[in-house]
Amino acid sequence: MTDMKDKTKGTIDNVADRAKNVTDSMSAGAQSAKNTGSGVVNTMREGAQSAASAVSDFASEAKGKVQEWTSDAADTARQVGDKAQQWAGQAYDSTSETMKSFGNEMTGMVRRYPIPAVLVGFGLGLLIGRAVRTTSI
Repeated sequence: MTDMKDKTKGTIDNVADRAKNVTDSMSAGAQSAKNTGSGVVNTMREGAQSAASAVSDFASEAKGKVQEWTSDAADTARQVGDKAQQWAGQAYDSTSETMKSFGNEMTGMVRRYPIPAVLVGFGLGLLIGRAVRTTSI
C-alpha cells in the first residue's frame, strides 16, 4: 500500500513539475511578447497546447497506474482464494480419512465383540435417555 502511495506521490510531483515548467515557459513567452510586441498569440497558443499535453500525459499515467493496481489486487485476491480452496480441500480430505478410519475400527470392534458392543450401546442409550429426561423437566 505504501508503494502505491509513493508511486502516486511521484506521479503527482512529476505533473506538478511539468505544470510549473509550462507556467514558467508561458511566463517567459508572455514577457518576450510584451518586450517585442509580436508573437503573443502564438506563444500563448503554444503554452496552452503544452499545458493540455501535460494534463493529457498525467491522465494517461493515472489510467495506467489504476489499471496496474486493479490487476495487482485481482491477482492477490485470486491467489488468496486459491490458497483458501486448497486448505479447505486438504482439511476435508484429512477429516474424511480420519472418520473413515474411525468407522472401520468401530466396525471391526463390533464384529469381534458383538455381545459387549450391544450391551455398551444399550447402556449408552439408557444414560442418554436419562439425561434427556432430567433436563426436560
